[in-house]
Amino acid sequence: SLPTGRHGELEFERNYLVRAPNSTVEAGERHGLPTSLNNPHVYWHALWQLYRDPPDLLVASLWRSALVLICLKLLRPRTKMVIFLHSAHDVHLVDKLANRAAMSLSDAIWADSNVTLEQRVPRGLLGKGRVVSFLLNWQSLPEQRDPAPEFIFWGRLNAQKGLDRALGLFAKVVSHRRDARFTIIGPDGGIEDQLRARVAELGLRDHVVFKGRMGHEDIADAASRASFYLQTSLGEGMAMSVVEAMQSGLVPVVTPVGEIANYCHDKDSAIFVKEGDATLEAILALLADPDQYGRMSCAAAKYWQEKPLY
Repeated sequence: SLPTGRHGELEFERNYLVRAPNSTVEAGERHGLPTSLNNPHVYWHALWQLYRDPPDLLVASLWRSALVLICLKLLRPRTKMVIFLHSAHDVHLVDKLANRAAMSLSDAIWADSNVTLEQRVPRGLLGKGRVVSFLLNWQSLPEQRDPAPEFIFWGRLNAQKGLDRALGLFAKVVSHRRDARFTIIGPDGGIEDQLRARVAELGLRDHVVFKGRMGHEDIADAASRASFYLQTSLGEGMAMSVVEAMQSGLVPVVTPVGEIANYCHDKDSAIFVKEGDATLEAILALLADPDQYGRMSCAAAKYWQEKPLY
């Protein structure tokens, strides 16, 4: 399976089989219509296909795919294999055990960030590790515009993103700026109903809109009308959506977790979320100072100019 996706953190909910170097075959073309990722038959079928027609290179991402990699390595030990890590934290014990075993058996370990390598790869295996840039494209510097209380988020709506905390912070902004708006884009990862209930509880129904899943161009269009990217994650790897937001000239309002702490700089290209009212005061100060907002917006976008692409 190869991680893929057009926006946000990159979506990994669909797996692909890669046969390097001559051909790439999507799972749907090779195995029929998609089915539940919790169905064990999917993985037995994938393992059988890979054993019968082994690829030149197998790249596996996420613990279920790691189990397939482990089994294939035991059956065909000469097959070249790579495990691809895209989060700085293990999700649960099975995730940890499966990926540790896959790391030991793989010829190489790819990661989305230095933080992911440092936190998840055992010291004895770091020699096999390398960071693969997740920057999808270069963008020209955006035109400068005056700040508005327009906030946006895109990514999967799951607990790791800490969106309940983001809504609490946004409610404080609304108490000072009744014209504030928060656009939330992304598929439900299990907590959308909770978030909608939280919006109602905070009296934000007229200020928050859930857009669901959107295409890359539509997200870019929505981002062009925003000034701040709001994401209060509990943990991250690379956090691709934050990178894309910075490239678009948005000022990130973020928790400095994962690799975010290395490419965002508080009060220079981003606002770090802190306890108390410090974050609110920083946002209100930028809204009142277009020149300072412009400097931070420019610094955010410039950071990614000419960085290596994925």
